Amino acid sequence: MKRDKIRKVIGGKVKEIEKLSKKLDGGFENGTLHEFRIAVKSLRSFLRLLRSTQDEHTPKITGKFKRLYHITGAIRDAQLELDKLTANKASLPVYTDKLRNDIDRQKIEWERRYSDKVFRKMEKRLVGYEYDTVSPDSLAAFHYMKTTGIKKLTKTGDATNAQVHSIRKHVKDILYTTKLAQKKWKPALQQMPSVPTEELEHIASMIGDYNDERIQFEHLSSFSSTKSEAAEINAIKKIIRKESAKIKTGKNQILDVVNKFGKKDKAWP
Repeated sequence: MKRDKIRKVIGGKVKEIEKLSKKLDGGFENGTLHEFRIAVKSLRSFLRLLRSTQDEHTPKITGKFKRLYHITGAIRDAQLELDKLTANKASLPVYTDKLRNDIDRQKIEWERRYSDKVFRKMEKRLVGYEYDTVSPDSLAAFHYMKTTGIKKLTKTGDATNAQVHSIRKHVKDILYTTKLAQKKWKPALQQMPSVPTEELEHIASMIGDYNDERIQFEHLSSFSSTKSEAAEINAIKKIIRKESAKIKTGKNQILDVVNKFGKKDKAWP
């Protein structure tokens, strides 16, 4: 991929992210929030691919934009928790009020930090850089690096939550860069084995669900309020016990699926 094409791809992604950010201002609707975060992750995966072929000065997204991205993550986590509690008909009035207040605070923080300048600065940094031309075989090399990283993480025995999250990042890097190549970089696809996207999507989905469960468990475990009545405290304890067992089982299932996939897939290093 030539320099001008690289800049064009990055510029298009920044524009897409900015467009979605303006839609978020309308209320942080779950669907738009999800699209925004996917667009950011796709950009970051492409930048990681570029960094694997360039020098150490290859730019990353700006700190001010990263803060906006983290705000959307906090809002998403709270929204997912509220949705889950509603679906399970859990009566936790004090805790759900806390979640709603957390969302409101993050929305205020977004409004305080959001500006067109954040995107102009990021576009200038990422699009203005003098990238080297990237050869088509760089995609296969990047995927090899990612799959090797996944195998190393699964051989650590009882993987930590951070390691499980890293597995998902590696998987998503493969998926996002494959989708990009399908649209913008066909020569790269011709120099590598077929990517088992369905199985990788399944692994990513499993870990995504696991992370959502784990985050709720951690939030509930650390929650304490003098306003909570005995019924709510007992309900929280019950959820924590249930989630604890579910999380342990979920992690083992993930590692089992990843290991089996690695052993049978011909493209796996």
